[in-house]
Formats: sequence, C-alpha cells, structure tokens
Amino acid sequence: MDTYELRGAHIGPQTIVEITGDRHAALVKARHYLIDAGNFERRYELMMGNFLAFEEFCAVSHLRNEMRMDWGYESGDALIMEANRHIINVFTSGKTYVDQVVRDFKFFGESGAFANKVRELASAAYDGAFDYRMTCQLRDRAQHRALPVDGYDGAKDEIGFYAAKAKITADRGTFKNSILDESPDKIYLRTTLRGYMQKLSGIHVALRRLVQSEVDSSRALISAAITEYGQAQNAQRQVSSTGIGLESVHYRDLAAVGAVPLLLNWDDNRIRLAEKNRYMISFAPNSLA
Repeated sequence: MDTYELRGAHIGPQTIVEITGDRHAALVKARHYLIDAGNFERRYELMMGNFLAFEEFCAVSHLRNEMRMDWGYESGDALIMEANRHIINVFTSGKTYVDQVVRDFKFFGESGAFANKVRELASAAYDGAFDYRMTCQLRDRAQHRALPVDGYDGAKDEIGFYAAKAKITADRGTFKNSILDESPDKIYLRTTLRGYMQKLSGIHVALRRLVQSEVDSSRALISAAITEYGQAQNAQRQVSSTGIGLESVHYRDLAAVGAVPLLLNWDDNRIRLAEKNRYMISFAPNSLA
C-alpha cells in the first residue's frame, strides 16, 4: 500500500501530515521546476559576467594606456591576447546559453512550447540584427580559423579592438559572404558584442516571462506545504520557516521508496538573479566613439 507524508527528517517528536499521491507528485515536479529555473538564471548570469568582464577590461585598458602612454610591441601584443581571451569567453558562454537553454525546463520538453520559443527568438535575433549575425560568424571563425582580434586602434574614449574584413576575406572558410557584404572594413568587437548581448538579454527576458507563472506556482506549492506542516506542530519554535529538514515522503508497505526535500532558501538566489537581470540591457546611442 502506498502512502505519502510531510515529515521532518529528524529524530524527535513531530506531527506527521498525511497527503495524497497527487500532491506528492506535484511537490516533486515543483522542486525540479525550481531547479530548472535556477539553472536558467545562472546560465544567463555566467554569460553576463563574461560580457561585463570584457567591458571592464576595455575601460581599464584605455585608462592605463592614457596614463602610461605605452604603445610598445610587447605591451600591445599582451593587450590583444587578453582581449582575445575575454571575447572568446563571451562567444562561448553566448553559444552555451542558446544551445543549452532549450533543455533547462525539462517538464516543457525539448520539443515543447519553451523549446519552440527559444528557436523562434534566436532565429528572429539572427535575421533582425547584424551584430548578432556577425557575432555568430566571428565565433565560428575563432573556433576554426583565427583568433577574433586582428588589431586595435586608439579612439577618443576607448581602445577599439577589431576584426579586419580583408583578413576574413583572405581566409574565409565558411564565413558567409552575405554577412561580409554588410561589414565595414574594421568590425569593432566591443560594439558588435554589445548588439549581440542586447539581443540575448531580450531573449532571456521573454523566456522568463513565458515560464514565470509555472515558476511562481511551484514555489507557492512548496511554501504552502512548509506552512501546513509548521501549523500542525505543537512546538512552533522548532519548525524552520524555510523548510529545512522537511520532506515529502513516499512509503510502500511502510518502507520509504522516495523522498523530496522541501526547503526553499536555496531558491532565494534564483529570485535575486531574476530581479538583478529583470530588464533587457540597453546602451546609450553613440556610447562608443
């Protein structure tokens, strides 16, 4: 015989709350849904972290060069190597985000509404934004042909790292001619990556909106179980408000065959990340020289 209970995973007196099998299954699903939602937010945060690290590198490098006036070959070579490292990190985390976000919400399925929305938004970004198309091509070039930075020049407010159209043309590989036809002679990578990241942030905000009701209801379901168990206890001071130690347990013939922890404090970080990244990023017009 199958039975289901809310109980604390501890030794000592407690009032056990019996629940239905359907409610246990819903709690299992809710926990997995919150795990997926947390992975979704962390994947985006990783990508944003790499992008912000590149932005900070550009700003600091410009300031150092303005102060030191060091334009020697050795320092210039080191600058390009460091720029390549940052840019490849952005390329990789951006590609990882788009490829893996489809699988983040497993309960929607890889061919369900969420996956279809990912493909729709990514396709629209590619078709509608030159910076997005160019970044995809430069990333493929960096993987198979050459490092992304071909050189840099000094401008009033920044060091302008660029990929040279002439070098890409001379060793084109699979680089699309249609995108080269759109390109200036110098493809400034900071500007290009800003446009790319702006599109990816819009995708993320749209995807969060798509799953928000399911995420909120999943947290509410677990929170209600924590509250119900706490209200059933005689010693209220011993009950965790975040569900630490609380489990929904499946028994078969009095033997536990499955248990899901119902604590929620680990999910608070997902909420903080979602709040931090709640808006699509934007840049002031002509913010780069």
